[in-house]
Amino acid sequence: MNSAMRLNLFKPFLAAFFLLTSVGAQADLQGGRSAYKNKDFAAAMQEFKPLADSGVAVAQFYVGLMYDNGEGVLQDYQQAITWYRKAAEQGFAPAQSNLGIVYEMGGRVERNYKTAVSWYRKAAEQGEATAQFNLGAVYYAGRGDEIARNYDEAALWYGKAAEQGNAAAQNSLGRLYENGQGVKTDYVQAYKWYALSAASGSETAQQNKEFVATRLTEEQIAEAETLAKEWKAKHK
Repeated sequence: MNSAMRLNLFKPFLAAFFLLTSVGAQADLQGGRSAYKNKDFAAAMQEFKPLADSGVAVAQFYVGLMYDNGEGVLQDYQQAITWYRKAAEQGFAPAQSNLGIVYEMGGRVERNYKTAVSWYRKAAEQGEATAQFNLGAVYYAGRGDEIARNYDEAALWYGKAAEQGNAAAQNSLGRLYENGQGVKTDYVQAYKWYALSAASGSETAQQNKEFVATRLTEEQIAEAETLAKEWKAKHK
């Protein structure tokens, strides 16, 4: 799990939790984040660990992340899970999202899709885009006897993540519109979402956009392009 790649998505949650900490703790958190960003992991851990021990959820998440990735410490998945759980149980959405991934992937813990969905949902309902996408993916594919396939739920959560600019969710939502799964078939909407995902660098979305374009008139393509431009302007 490459959790570090998702840190930028967590800024709203970090800001919200900073408001719940003392001025001194906020300074230490900022110092830890700065050190982490600069890849001075030893200094980051020195800042985060005392805060994590004192119950600061943001710091607990970072300590978990560093154990998860072996950053400044020996990689230790059980320590990562322990710290993620401490933060998650305080309602910190990024930690809840990562716990969902842990339980969906298995290996470190016994795979449990229901537990994964439970953690994803907690984070997704707070607006965490990665959890929303992952929840949509679980419902899109289904997970054996544990989680029934549900295209309506997939469309709901892909849609929420797509509106936040999650490129993978935008591509997946485009697929739902193309195939009429959980939403009415709409090639114009499919093209729009594929175009937005492709603009973020998704080669798969670019290929999907080119394919669905074969089902559209020039006027419909122009309409879809306009819709994509309007979405971008609205979400600057």
